[in-house]
Amino acid sequence: MAAPPSRPADDPQHAQALQAALAAQGLRCAVAWTPETASTNADLLERVRSGNCALDPQLRVAGHQTAGRGRQGRPWLDGERGSSLLCSLAWPFAPGTPIAGLSVAVGVWLAQNLHALGVSGAQLKWPNDVLLQNRKLAGILVELADTAQARWAVIGIGLNLRTPPEWPEAVGLDACGLRASRWDMLRLLAPAMLAGLPIYAQTGFSPWAEAWNRLHAWRGESVAVLDHGERHAAGLALGVDDQGCLLLQTPQGLRRVASGDVSLRRTADLRTTTPS
Repeated sequence: MAAPPSRPADDPQHAQALQAALAAQGLRCAVAWTPETASTNADLLERVRSGNCALDPQLRVAGHQTAGRGRQGRPWLDGERGSSLLCSLAWPFAPGTPIAGLSVAVGVWLAQNLHALGVSGAQLKWPNDVLLQNRKLAGILVELADTAQARWAVIGIGLNLRTPPEWPEAVGLDACGLRASRWDMLRLLAPAMLAGLPIYAQTGFSPWAEAWNRLHAWRGESVAVLDHGERHAAGLALGVDDQGCLLLQTPQGLRRVASGDVSLRRTADLRTTTPS
């Protein structure tokens, strides 16, 4: 079991300690803490687009977001303060680097580190969610900013430390008896991301395809791919390929679906849920 959540007054010190710990591992990354912001992704996108920053990774951690968002512009609601890990990592790739499958790879790193904390039930839902007890534990949003010097990927992560009672479709780490702070999670996740991203830049998603398929929550289930609420494809979810595309077994044969801006639903759930 991880240590109890830290006091809010300790958060700036935890941010400094995390940056120092990363540096001691040879991982260069500026770590910044803010008690409240509109969106950590928006903050970092604005910063890297301004050109007034070094070509170094930057991690921004927030206590509360007033305008957090997920894919397709949907809001990310983080509940009471301190109940979620809210952070974004800005990573500079070489200009023009393709990033197909990046959010799928980040899902693997996040799920693996949840398992390391004892959350053995964490599974992956393509393309960008982590599930626990078949409810949403975490979501990932990757956004791009191209400058003359770099293709910046801003990787946003929202993870429920405590179950939000007002959202029955969501779950927190407390559901499996884990009392963890945002810093407990980041001490594992930040090094994993900073070590994985240079490999991803060279190889793409393929080194993590097997791990993703082992963590696949809906393998063999009947699913539908939705594009802004409209059914785009349907079939049995087989897993992902080496590029992070979803493999669907359809009546017409095997179909590959790129993540793009689509979402996935189990066919049986379509009558009772809305896209997310």
